[in-house]
Parts: sequence; structure tokens; C-alpha cells
Amino acid sequence: LYLRINVGGVLHDRMVLLDDPRIRQVDCENRPEKMVSMRGIHKNILIDETRSHIENDSPFFCYMRKDAALRLVRAAEKLPEGWQFLIKEIYRSPAQQRKCFNDYYEECQKNYPELEKEELYGMTCQFVAPVEVAGHATGGAIDLTLMKAGKEVDMGTEYNDEPSPPEYRTYFSCDTISEEAAGNRRLLAQLLTEEGFVNYPSEWWHWSYGDRYWGFVRNCPSLYAPMEENMIT
Repeated sequence: LYLRINVGGVLHDRMVLLDDPRIRQVDCENRPEKMVSMRGIHKNILIDETRSHIENDSPFFCYMRKDAALRLVRAAEKLPEGWQFLIKEIYRSPAQQRKCFNDYYEECQKNYPELEKEELYGMTCQFVAPVEVAGHATGGAIDLTLMKAGKEVDMGTEYNDEPSPPEYRTYFSCDTISEEAAGNRRLLAQLLTEEGFVNYPSEWWHWSYGDRYWGFVRNCPSLYAPMEENMIT
């Protein structure tokens, strides 16, 4: 998924982003698997009920596909004593996903008027997925961070920061963050990859199981298609 490139003496990752046509070509099994709330599911899994960094008013924002949820519970059981997962966002309706994509595209267009449409589209896809390949809309993708002793730990950036040049510190593999932050990212990765989750590499906080990006990484069909909010019970 990575090709290391040198830009002005700084190493960056050229990644397979969600605008890549190979992601759309991943087959989907579309399993009829129910969504479950993550509230109270395990003592080491907390929900950021403030929603202070997201624009999602859905009552199902912390609902997840059942198999993915069970995998997250198993990961939570392996956390060191006093540590917890803090969920920021899971489910996002297709309509909300489309709005997020369009809003961020317009922001990029305003900030980088010299870029062509194709370049703006690719830039937007670093941070917001097109709805047809969006993991959050399937209930299989999750944004989360780590807590220790009741406080969020240093992950190198704040949650939902933009992948800004030249360091691109939101990139999971960024090597200019502190050793403490890098260690926290490694812990997050170890726990989640052991349970089958994959990371979207421009966002250290974004992990998924069963969506199209997961299927591309694992070279297998995806499990979950986008689900409309009125289908969640």
C-alpha cells in the first residue's frame, strides 16, 4: 500500500487512496449482518458522546456490524491495565458521507484553486471517502484512539486533523512524531491488526473490517455494503 518518496528531503507515503479504481472493483458479499451498539459493550471501550470533532447527528453513530464489534471487544480485552479505546465515530449514513465528501472537496477547491479537478478529488479522498467505497457507511469502519488513566494519550496529532504537508503527521507511518506517540500508534496497530482490522494509512485513527478497502488490502471480497439508516434496528 505504500511507496516511500522523497520530497524536498522529507520522506512521504504515496498511498493507495479511496479514489483508486481498484477499490471500486472489489466484489461485495453484502452480508445481512446486524448492527449493534458499542455503548456498554466492554469496560475498555468508551464512546466520545460529545461528538465534538464530527458532524454526525445519527443516533447510530456508535453502532457497528456484529462481527467487527466482537473483534473490537477481543482487542479491548488485550489492552494494558488502565488503558481503554475511545470511539469517535463508527456508522455514518450514505447521505452524511456524501455531504462530508462534497464539503471537503469544496474546502480543498477554495484552498488550492490552482489544482485541477482530478487532483482535488484525490486530495479529498485522502481524508473523506467517496460514498460508494466509504467504510463508515457500511458499519465496518471505526475512528478511535487510546486512553490511559481516563485521558487521551499522545498519538502525534489530534483526532481528525488534516494530513497537512510537509510532514503529513496524520499518516500512520509518519516518522517525525515523538517516540511516545509512535509507541501508542504501534500499540493501537498491534491490537487491531491481530483481530483482522486494516488501517487507512493517511489517518492513524481510521480502521476497518469488512469494507471495500479492507477487501482490497486482504485481496478478498468485502463483506458489507453501505447501509441506509432506516435499515438499522
